[in-house]
Amino acid sequence: MLMFLADEDMSPCIGCGGNCWDTLECVHDPASAARNASLQDVDGLVMAVPVYCWQMNSLTHLFIDKMRWNTGSVLEPKNTRAAFGIACAGGSGTGCVLALQALYRYFYNWAFHGIKPLPVTRFNFAQALEEAYAGGQELVAALRRGLQPFPSLGAAMADLESLPYMMAGPLDELRLIVKQLQQGLAGSSSALVQQLFAEARAAEEDWARGDRQSAAARLSLAYAAGSEAWDEQERTGTAR
Repeated sequence: MLMFLADEDMSPCIGCGGNCWDTLECVHDPASAARNASLQDVDGLVMAVPVYCWQMNSLTHLFIDKMRWNTGSVLEPKNTRAAFGIACAGGSGTGCVLALQALYRYFYNWAFHGIKPLPVTRFNFAQALEEAYAGGQELVAALRRGLQPFPSLGAAMADLESLPYMMAGPLDELRLIVKQLQQGLAGSSSALVQQLFAEARAAEEDWARGDRQSAAARLSLAYAAGSEAWDEQERTGTAR
């Protein structure tokens, strides 16, 4: 089934102290109860979320607040399903990794088995479409192989931390975006692109030496040059 949260009647949890954790229903919100019931029997879960201010949008948070899964939480893992998360950041592109971390913490709170997360920006959109398809195939393959519940809380946490991006910080994300810009602008001979690659190389050298402060400054310069070059290509119709 396909669900657009923007089309749902969403309301926040009011902390009434009801027994929704047992009944999986909200006594104050029939729409939430119907939504929960419709999702209980899905084989796997794919969630694509937009990024606002380095975090998931408010509709996703409302969904999380009211959704009650019938497989138990990670404290008593029973879940044999998998989940695949996609975060899409417009504008600067920053925040997609941070949003994915929050989304996957939600998945693992309910003991879903995570499929490799996908950060999407305007700089890797074309490639991300292919990766999204591959992620869907990976999810289906995992479900067909059969998944066993995590044996413990610690096992679920370890599995979460093993996924890409889950231990990354904002600077790691900036480094990722600079690499996306390099891939998308490869082959261009403009001065801005040359600056992008030069600053990125210097940043990687600083990174290898453990000088994150210098690397951060270089990455900022690389990002500024790369994003300006990208905007210029979009204006001239030559962007990939």
